[in-house]
Amino acid sequence: MPATLNHVAITLDPELLDDAGRAELLAFFGEVFGWTEGDNSGEQGNPLIMYTGTFGQFVYLLGAENPLRAPELDHFGLMVDSLDELHAIVERAKAYGAHDERVRIIDVHARTTTGPTRDYTLTSAYIGFVLPLMIELQHLVAGPEHQPA
Repeated sequence: MPATLNHVAITLDPELLDDAGRAELLAFFGEVFGWTEGDNSGEQGNPLIMYTGTFGQFVYLLGAENPLRAPELDHFGLMVDSLDELHAIVERAKAYGAHDERVRIIDVHARTTTGPTRDYTLTSAYIGFVLPLMIELQHLVAGPEHQPA
């Protein structure tokens, strides 16, 4: 069985992880993605651990003297099961962004890639909030098989 991704660890300015910052992060990621705070009692440095809702998957945020800085489009990706789910998450992010200018969204876009035996349609959107990495939501669907030309 191939290895699977189980977490993303990101260092942040420690001020972003004070009580107010934690509350803001948990409010956004909870409301938009449904993430919940995880137990950090066995961890050093008081990280904020956010469970994604999938067993064994989480985002680990730790304050650091030299926090991660990334170009605007650096990101990590999450796969969603349906287009409805992708659109619902984007709509929740837009609603949150209506009262918080720190929300960044690159709206839903679909593209089809021709493969040797079938085409694939990837629908994606990017959402950012406070973290130096954006999150790309992806929905991938395979089209019917076809004969190579």
